[in-house]
Amino acid sequence: MKQSIEIYYKIRYWLGKKKKFLSEKFFALRYFLSENVLKNNSRNRLLSFKNLHDGKRCFIVGNGPSLNKMNLNLLKNEYCFIFNGAYSLRKIIEPKKIFHVVEDRLVLDDNINEINSLQGNVFLPSDLQNKISSKNPIICNFQRADEEKSENWPNFVNCSTDDPVFYWGGTVAYFGLQLAAWMGFEKIYIIGVDLTYQIPDSVIREGSVLESTEDDVNHFEKSYFGKGKKWHVPNPERMSKAFENSALHLNKLKIDTFNAGVDGNLNCFPRRDFEKCF
Repeated sequence: MKQSIEIYYKIRYWLGKKKKFLSEKFFALRYFLSENVLKNNSRNRLLSFKNLHDGKRCFIVGNGPSLNKMNLNLLKNEYCFIFNGAYSLRKIIEPKKIFHVVEDRLVLDDNINEINSLQGNVFLPSDLQNKISSKNPIICNFQRADEEKSENWPNFVNCSTDDPVFYWGGTVAYFGLQLAAWMGFEKIYIIGVDLTYQIPDSVIREGSVLESTEDDVNHFEKSYFGKGKKWHVPNPERMSKAFENSALHLNKLKIDTFNAGVDGNLNCFPRRDFEKCF
């Protein structure tokens, strides 16, 4: 019985990938034919960010539990990319310096009212734009269907073009790294990307989707994926491959990138002491 269920979900996953591939090809055609395929005048708004922060530094703030070991008040006046449901970080950082990025469908579904009400710089992928009613988020041309078994997976945004495409890398932080590169940041410090996950025995599982029945042990807040929240089965190996690939691209772009976090398994970037960055 268990084997039959696994086969069923593998077939469903394969069909889902094919559907995404065809959907993205159709969207690419629409994007080529019309300037208005992205909501909220996003095409022009995103272009205004190109190299806007040339020469500056920023922080990619993951949501791992290691954040609880850090003095996050030091980030108050820093440019920061924050992700998904990390609303509490918005109380710490200067609002004008926040880039709030959401990429996961389940996160958007569970937080739709909160995300629709977000002010300031908010970025979402094109395949989720139909879920958004707010006129504020910038919608980015985004692709997910590239073959993960490819040696060069995942692709990385072309920072020289005026019409960028961003790519899925198994974690929203990969989207954030591409945005940071697109905006021209010269130095990037990554914190809270721990690449350590536990799947409690108490979760309700349906294929690759998990539903929590208790507090979240994988993020800096217990309520992040707390009781009733849905999340995808984490794949640290896939995430690591994406970050390793991003390290190569960022190096070519001459963007110095460091892991300034505490502990964790993100080892493809040189380490820096967080507090010594200030």
